Amino acid sequence: MTDVAGIPAELAVAGPGRVEAEVTVDADVDTVFAAATDWPAQARWIPFTRVEVVAGDGRGVGTVVHAFTGIGRVGFLDVFHVVGWEPPHRVDVVHVGRLVRGPGAFRLTERGPERTVMAWSEDLHLPFPAIANRIWPVAGPLAGAALAVGLRRFRRYVNARAAAAAAPR
Repeated sequence: MTDVAGIPAELAVAGPGRVEAEVTVDADVDTVFAAATDWPAQARWIPFTRVEVVAGDGRGVGTVVHAFTGIGRVGFLDVFHVVGWEPPHRVDVVHVGRLVRGPGAFRLTERGPERTVMAWSEDLHLPFPAIANRIWPVAGPLAGAALAVGLRRFRRYVNARAAAAAAPR
């Protein structure tokens, strides 16, 4: 992971809130990487989320992304910095928002010419640790289930993108 100025060092270290999920996508690794790192398009597959690049070009280290998850004005802002960029296999981020904090990553593994496994992991620093540590045994699996739902939606999104690209014009 690359050091990026302005990110508290303690947030780059894994926190106790581990969340992970993976999905197999019937597409080549370059297509999956392009779809996963199309930050604004994440709104199409992450439920109730709007995403925008607020610094950088969105294509490498130094990119800063704001992802608001909620309905209307009720929700939370996830602010993250891209700190590692290894196309088409890996992106490392550090979340620095008020609620979502800590390192995360997308890792892509080719399983054939048109088959890629996307693994998404987060190692979050839980807010309000005294309370969070007690509820994480329930909240953690729920967060993992939500991540898995997002990745299944991602698979459908990539398949639809590929079908549209292959359609005659």
